[in-house]
Amino acid sequence: MANNVVTQPSNYFDLQGLDQLRQKAQGNSKESIREVANQFESMFASMLIKSMRQANEAFETDSPFNNKDTKFYTDMQDKQLALDISRHGSLGLADALVRQLDPMSISRPQGVPEDKLLMPNSDKGKMMDINKTLPPVDLNKPDQTQPSVMVFDKTKQSTNDAKPFTDQKSFIETLMPYAKKVAKTLGISPAALVAQSALETGWGKKIINGSDNQSSFNLFNIKAHKDWQGDKVAKDSLEVEDGIGIKRRSDFRAYQDYAQSFTDYGKFITTNQRYKEALDQGTDAGRYVEELQKAGYATDPQYADKIKQIMNNESFKAAVAEGESNG
Repeated sequence: MANNVVTQPSNYFDLQGLDQLRQKAQGNSKESIREVANQFESMFASMLIKSMRQANEAFETDSPFNNKDTKFYTDMQDKQLALDISRHGSLGLADALVRQLDPMSISRPQGVPEDKLLMPNSDKGKMMDINKTLPPVDLNKPDQTQPSVMVFDKTKQSTNDAKPFTDQKSFIETLMPYAKKVAKTLGISPAALVAQSALETGWGKKIINGSDNQSSFNLFNIKAHKDWQGDKVAKDSLEVEDGIGIKRRSDFRAYQDYAQSFTDYGKFITTNQRYKEALDQGTDAGRYVEELQKAGYATDPQYADKIKQIMNNESFKAAVAEGESNG
């Protein structure tokens, strides 16, 4: 039976370890990526040390130690030093190579617990709780807050999109036709799309507005990366990194209406290969949002659970069933 364990060379003359590493690398094994990266870093460190030695040759011309024997042993010492540098990751080059070749092999640093970030006698309640669950959904209670969706440019907005959401039920009724159309194309449940947009926008009350106070109609908070050619708006958003909430300013896509937002969402999901597992779940809405979270759609660790909490609400299910039966 072949030995599948890669033994990293501990010294410059460890030929057995080098031979095992060569065989493993030829097999294109992910297990050898770290060892190969370390060897590459060792070669790079050796080149740096050799360059420094050559820069000092002019000062060694008259030295009694400047002979072929001392140079031989100095060269051995330098190569061993380069290998030790790579084994301890002093330069960080090996880590950079591993991140490029196999990003999943890099373990991310653990987040600092919330209580460690607080000053003595500080008010813990002022920090944002990223694990906070959503309150029960009451679709019959009217929304008393000022809606964020308002009429700004009637030439760009349809009649339905110009109306604010009066409550959560009107949110479902307004968006269900768009959700059904896109869900049919994707082969998934429209309820998942409505629930996801409800979470992302706070039932339509927190849709991102531009600097001119016009609505972006971005129901899924899709960011505008460098390949996005349409309009965009800048907004501060909370990103969760290693369990810690960090505020970052990002560009988000802007649309002319809700229909365009749903259409672009469908295109975004189907053209990104990482969401293939989510689409493979079909009409299983719960599994769909779970795979979305696994694929990195959002950084909130409770993202899928919060969407499922909305979908499992009896009032939500009743409103969705009514909307699906109409047309």
